[in-house]
Amino acid sequence: MNTAKYLYVVAIIASLTYSASAVHCYQCNSLDNPKCGEHFEDAQFMRIDCSRIPAPFFTTTLLGRNTNATGCVKKTLQEPAGRTYILRNCFYGDVSNSKNGCDLDSQNFGVQQLACDACSGDLCNSSTSMAPVAMAILMFFALARVFS
Repeated sequence: MNTAKYLYVVAIIASLTYSASAVHCYQCNSLDNPKCGEHFEDAQFMRIDCSRIPAPFFTTTLLGRNTNATGCVKKTLQEPAGRTYILRNCFYGDVSNSKNGCDLDSQNFGVQQLACDACSGDLCNSSTSMAPVAMAILMFFALARVFS
């Protein structure tokens, strides 16, 4: 393999290794902070390292074990009185099957969940995004080109 191909493969592997480290997400809700709403505005104090906060109670009681965050989540919720708000946090569960992980969280009794979007990249819960999927597709084609 020539040097350029070798460096290219090393760069791709390094980027994948970085994404496997601790997950960082935005943690906020639009009831307390309007910047956390649909038109999200980044603020340093909303960024958290998910490995530094305790896992929610439901991961132990429903999953039978204490688990690490697997990604980030953005939920659109509606209170019984009808007020809609956005909640952003760490996600615990299978990111590829977010319906399952979103259904596990039963901490908001009486609150209706209108949407739940889970993602696996750092700070990916700033908005609904296809960036992780797009990056995976680009990497696939890049590797296919290198080895063809």
